[in-house]
Amino acid sequence: MKKFAKITAVVLVAVMALALLVACGPASDPDKAVAALKDNGYVAGKVTTGGYSGMVAMVTGTKGVLGSLLSGENQFQTITIYYFESTSAANDAWEKIKSDSDKDKEKNKDSDWVCKKSGKVIYYGTKQAVKDAR
Repeated sequence: MKKFAKITAVVLVAVMALALLVACGPASDPDKAVAALKDNGYVAGKVTTGGYSGMVAMVTGTKGVLGSLLSGENQFQTITIYYFESTSAANDAWEKIKSDSDKDKEKNKDSDWVCKKSGKVIYYGTKQAVKDAR
């Protein structure tokens, strides 16, 4: 009985870890990502032409946040999501997109900037924007 309980506990931990990994990125459908961003107050849109080889769609979203009145700084939440038709197409575009992300990070000077690839999806932007795109 003790062995069964241990196995069950390990399986539950593995399932929870998998669920956490899946829930970290933006929506896997471009239209759902645009809708989620708009619902959260972003100016968002989808483009389906141009871009990288094998790209199905690109979603962008930006939201201005009034920063601290004392510091006089405005803060922006921004995200760019690339959807590809295959994982190999995403892998081929990864280095160029990572380079573009680094340029945007320097321009925005955000400390909470992320750039990740998850299967057929590559995204970069602020952590809050990634959460809002789910």
